[in-house]
Amino acid sequence: MPAVSDSALEGEKPDVLIIGGGISGASIARELSRWNINILLVEKEPDLAMQASGRNDGEVHPGIDLSKGSLKHYYIRKGNAMYGDVCKELGVDFRRVGQYVCFNEGWAKPLISLYVKKKKYIDKIEDSEVISGKELLRREPNFSGGFKFAISNPSTGCVCPYGLTIAYAENAVTNGAKVMLNTAVTGMKVENGRITEVTTNRGTVYPKIVINAAGVFSEEIARMANDRFFSIHPRRGTNSITDKKAGVYMHSVASIKELARSTGHTKGGGILHTVHGNLLIGPDAVETSEKEDFATYPESIEKVFTRQKKTMPALSERDIITYFTGVRAPTFEEDFIIEKGRKTENIIHVAGIQSPGLTTAPAVAKDVEKMAVEMLGGAQKNPSFNPVRKPIPQIRNMSDEERAKMIEKNPDYGEIVCRCEEISKGEIIDALNSPICVPTVDGVKKRVRPGMGRCQGGFCSPLVTKIIAEFLKSPLSEVRKSRDGSVITYGATKGRNSDE
Repeated sequence: MPAVSDSALEGEKPDVLIIGGGISGASIARELSRWNINILLVEKEPDLAMQASGRNDGEVHPGIDLSKGSLKHYYIRKGNAMYGDVCKELGVDFRRVGQYVCFNEGWAKPLISLYVKKKKYIDKIEDSEVISGKELLRREPNFSGGFKFAISNPSTGCVCPYGLTIAYAENAVTNGAKVMLNTAVTGMKVENGRITEVTTNRGTVYPKIVINAAGVFSEEIARMANDRFFSIHPRRGTNSITDKKAGVYMHSVASIKELARSTGHTKGGGILHTVHGNLLIGPDAVETSEKEDFATYPESIEKVFTRQKKTMPALSERDIITYFTGVRAPTFEEDFIIEKGRKTENIIHVAGIQSPGLTTAPAVAKDVEKMAVEMLGGAQKNPSFNPVRKPIPQIRNMSDEERAKMIEKNPDYGEIVCRCEEISKGEIIDALNSPICVPTVDGVKKRVRPGMGRCQGGFCSPLVTKIIAEFLKSPLSEVRKSRDGSVITYGATKGRNSDE
């Protein structure tokens, strides 16, 4: 729970209160900002996308593994098709890298071919095709030479999940929405089947509509609203990230499918070439009783690497630069819940959002937008709505001429702070001046990537800390890594000035 307790929100009367600052809540806030309504998004963490939306592989799925009739299947092709336009508007890097599900068992090719035809012509996953092992090696020469065939889906893409979440929320804020971090919902008052009050650690608010996008805590929010008809059973998944030098081995998304083995409710992990040039390996899937169990265990990494080395033998644990664990929020039905309250009139649930929730988010947000406007009895369009978000300049991706012009305008762009990722002081200051300022080392890291490289901040973290302190006009001892308790330095030593 947040350490802060104040009355910053006391008496607020938003038309729509969105609970949860992940990809679901942020995308819904942005779509609702197309209307002239009062929008408040609250997130209990000190930044956006700190749970499932910032702890996944960033794959934009094709839907080859989903059954027709589910909400996941209904939304996945719609969401996948929207990614190009959405990411262009929001200034977020997105690439269609393609996916390969690889098979060693040649005898299974006729059966898998029939499965793919069903997916292509009946389930409308229209880019699905079977390719030979020879063609697979032509496309990805570092894959195992033992594969007999593979399922190919060229529409598969990759995106930075936390980057997209932040971009959605920033665009919502520039269009009039309000985002409050470090804000947890602690209770609700329900009268005559309607939510009349929502209590938070920042005061009591009085919304017309509540949108429950609280991830693993969505069942708690539903219970507060007297509308709990589902349960969440958390599932952990661990991913590893390699140095960019390993990124040259492949340029797509791939996994091995062993027909003799069951993978339960997971695709068994895979290898993904990220938009930043790294390889991401994972995740596994482990049931857990804890909703914030972000511990990472050696056996998880070993299990995934052992499996994925069968896909690409060149894969090596020596190339790992970091790893992380996320907790998904599946229901026992293993499908999304996107509907109005069953007992409580003025709540919309966006719950059970696990993979492929990142892919479906743009399409889900559009439908929830319609539901909310209808519940409000209609609304006027926001005349000043601008769908375009101007991204922070990326010096590392500019030509020498473009870089020289930026430095001429602002010399801070010529001062490189993070050598691994080639991040300038100017970019860090831009991140601190963004519409949703999170003046922590991790907040800056998520926005412009200092500390994301091979040394994992060993060189640049002290410099980033100093830049944040200068921005806040505060001593270094007041700068935090991510939240109130994450102290970086306690103060001056040996009689020195606290800024040294």
